Amino acid sequence: MKAAMEFCFYKVFGSHMVLQRQHPIVFSGTAEAGSSVSVTFAGKTVAAAADADGVWHAGFPALEAGGPYTAELRGDEKVPAVILNDILIGDVWMCSGQSNMEMPVWSESQFWRAAGGDAAAAESDCPQLRIFNSILSRRVSADKPLIDENGPGWALCTPQSIASFSACGFFFGRKLMRDLNVPIGLISTAWGGTDIAAWISREKYEQEGCREFLTRRDQMAAQIAPPPADFKSELKAWLLRYNACREAERNRHAAWLLPDYDDSDWERGTWIFRIPVPGEKIFRCTFELPPEMAGKELVLSLGTLNDVDETYLNGVLIGSTSVDVPACWQARRVYTIPAGVAKPGRNVLAVVNDNHFDIGGFTPEQPVTVAVKGQPERYVTLTQWCAETVFTADPEKIGIRPTEEYIPNIPCTLFNGMMYPWFKYPVRGVIWYQGCHNKGRKDYYVHHRYLIEDWRKQWNEPELPFFLVQLAGFSEHRPENRGPEDQWMHQEPEENPPFALTREIQAEMPKLYHNVGMAVAMDVGDQYDIHPRDKKTIGYRLACEAERMVYGMPIVSQGPEFDRFTVENGRVRVFFKHTEGGLCTSDGKAPGAFALGGRDGELQWAGAEIDGDTVLVSAPGITDPVRVRYAYADYRGDCNLMNGAGFPAVPFRSDKETYTNETIPV
Repeated sequence: MKAAMEFCFYKVFGSHMVLQRQHPIVFSGTAEAGSSVSVTFAGKTVAAAADADGVWHAGFPALEAGGPYTAELRGDEKVPAVILNDILIGDVWMCSGQSNMEMPVWSESQFWRAAGGDAAAAESDCPQLRIFNSILSRRVSADKPLIDENGPGWALCTPQSIASFSACGFFFGRKLMRDLNVPIGLISTAWGGTDIAAWISREKYEQEGCREFLTRRDQMAAQIAPPPADFKSELKAWLLRYNACREAERNRHAAWLLPDYDDSDWERGTWIFRIPVPGEKIFRCTFELPPEMAGKELVLSLGTLNDVDETYLNGVLIGSTSVDVPACWQARRVYTIPAGVAKPGRNVLAVVNDNHFDIGGFTPEQPVTVAVKGQPERYVTLTQWCAETVFTADPEKIGIRPTEEYIPNIPCTLFNGMMYPWFKYPVRGVIWYQGCHNKGRKDYYVHHRYLIEDWRKQWNEPELPFFLVQLAGFSEHRPENRGPEDQWMHQEPEENPPFALTREIQAEMPKLYHNVGMAVAMDVGDQYDIHPRDKKTIGYRLACEAERMVYGMPIVSQGPEFDRFTVENGRVRVFFKHTEGGLCTSDGKAPGAFALGGRDGELQWAGAEIDGDTVLVSAPGITDPVRVRYAYADYRGDCNLMNGAGFPAVPFRSDKETYTNETIPV
């Protein structure tokens, strides 16, 4: 057999990766059909032949945690080997779902980062923790599963790499790494705003007989144009049209970049940092530089700009970020100011920001600073900003910016594009945070079952650990314009609030499957932000569930769970499971968020008190209660019941309906 002249590993394999311990290791990749390659790893060499599709596999025995190792792929002796370095053996976890799993450790947006994320990132030099941030180059596929990744590859966990990674995943993985003392690999495939059906395979729906569902799915896919066959060429052509508009305005507004331009009539206020779509704004800031900082090389810490920018100081270009930068809309701008550009006294910074697609604008770093290079303690703060729109392009003339990110919510598309490449890569388990998009839909029960069963089959692990986050408390998404903080106190109980119904379905999953756990998040929600920032608590609770269920640690990881109730003289006594350490409240007050229902169907918020390992619940207007609920609402600010181990009670209603596995509706 002829040795391969062209050969490679699949991109899911790379330097700095973590391979799953105690599991057979199988490398794979491509070469010319019928050719041979060899892989050397951990002191063994295995020969492999590429099949008719040009795919080869090389298997090695399972290993215990450790490393580092090197993997060397060879073909024809005339061709240089492909070498993967710094490979560790440990535990690998998939982090998937929608925006609350995607939410990064740190970004310049105050509403899109974890609480304490800046400090956590700064302290995250963790060589035993490795990440693959697939969301930086995410894909969908309506027609077929994609064979390989196109993401950024494996990376060491550093303050720079972890900032844009899933905060929930990071806090989960960091706790496991510290407690287990083994290398941890984290893969993030989350995608905000996505439907659970997009993460399930067509094969699974076919096996379950969902014919009408798949027919409707195919009709939806046929109505949406696929991404351009040659995306880069299409994007280049669009940018030429956009930049033609830009250059026509640039000549007229070149003076806006100069320090002596009079910007006294420009916009000032909270909303100046928004940009029309597509269009351009210039932001200006005048600041005073101490004489002792002038003449030195300086560093500007600016923030993020969606999508691209050119930044000038005193009319001199000091930095820019273009579409060639991956995820340029998330890239933190840190520009070096050459010595002599900044003057003692008055200086003017001008930032030209172009938005190509979706919501655009400038998210200033908190605070924006100019510091002496190598001496960050010597800095000045830039606070007085103004802005003016340069132009707004006409989409009818230049078209809509081409994008590779299309139809993410059509069933099966994210399974095909984001998940399928990873089923060749063994993992220890999955953490999953999703459900907002499916809130209030009863068919979520069937979809969620399909998802767990499907992924377990794809990885050929019938009891693959799967840990989900129950949806956090939430009412209305308006983080930049919050309503009254006590608004929840004035809302009457609802019969079936959509988020409460979804939480109830999520709580069913651990009852149905072995090795499925759940982290309650009701108590760390935000009434006015669908993205609660306390991801550290959620990561901690997920990790505790994993340490108990997967690693056999003798710890408590579950909060009080409804068992039954009795009626005693017009009051309800609620019995719970998982009352380790006794019942208590997180704030020392009486238990909140309880409601009672009478025979007339009326629901009423109720008072409650802890009595041993039970809770007594009563309401003045209900003397003959027939049902009881706890935290069964979209949001409550008084969800304070917990056990002595510090884990919160699971929201419940005693009158829960029975969910069935009936066919998914069209």
